[in-house]
Amino acid sequence: MQIQAGDHEQWPSFEQSPHSTPTLQLSPQDWRLELEGIGWFRATGGERLEWQRWDDSVSDRDIRTFAVTSGLGALAIQRGALVLHGTALERDGEAILLLGHPAAGKSTLAWCLLQEGWRLLSSELVAVGSDGMVQPGMHQLKLWYDAAVALELDWAQLPPVRKGLKRYALMAQDLTCMPQPTPLRLIYALNRDKEDSGKGVDIEAEVEVEKVSLKASRNFSQTNALMRLRNQAFHARMYRGMDAEAQLFMQAAALARTVPLHALVVPDGIKAMAESLKKIDLMQPESMQQRKESKEEDTNDD
Repeated sequence: MQIQAGDHEQWPSFEQSPHSTPTLQLSPQDWRLELEGIGWFRATGGERLEWQRWDDSVSDRDIRTFAVTSGLGALAIQRGALVLHGTALERDGEAILLLGHPAAGKSTLAWCLLQEGWRLLSSELVAVGSDGMVQPGMHQLKLWYDAAVALELDWAQLPPVRKGLKRYALMAQDLTCMPQPTPLRLIYALNRDKEDSGKGVDIEAEVEVEKVSLKASRNFSQTNALMRLRNQAFHARMYRGMDAEAQLFMQAAALARTVPLHALVVPDGIKAMAESLKKIDLMQPESMQQRKESKEEDTNDD
């Protein structure tokens, strides 16, 4: 893979997909993005990513932000990988994948897991090959100010993700990372516990769960898992415009058949989340499903 500076005025014209927009031009093997005030980006053939900054005021960090997310995501789709919004971590040669909306707590949970001996495989977007291997990707975590303070990080020494944004980047040198492809063992769809109650609801299992700890549902059905995976695809417009929707469906269906997907109810509150991880094993979702039952049995034995 080549990543290099380019000149957007020298890029050849091409036949664009009807799903293209004025700022996003798409075809199966040619992807282009224009961001006013940032620059131009082009991914071709699954092999080359070119960029050009808007002007000299644009920082390398701003270029990198879009190159390693949208740009590398486009290259991965061109290569035939399943690309999902999520964060992947490795322990003992196996990977888990955390899925969820932008405020679900993926980066915060990932940071807490790193403190428990896990290694970061990829954040923000995750590419899974047809062989079930998670490819190493962006080794960086982005935390909002409140999360950085709650985790007792020296946020003033962290680089901001973007100028004027109270969100900060933990770079690879600050993290324990995994540089090799890793087989995917489990997928978790994160749900934040309800703030207005001492209990939350596991949507898939339809049971109340204690708010003081993480709780995993039983396996999703293949149909529900497929829908979750499709909904977490990296930029649906890109898949459509790159003529890869059928590819997305087939890959998501295959993953739903082969890798268990569980809902993971995350305690509301970062300290509660961190403490919960000391008591459970994310490689063993069954233990989280049985925690409440086990507590009741212990009480009865007493």
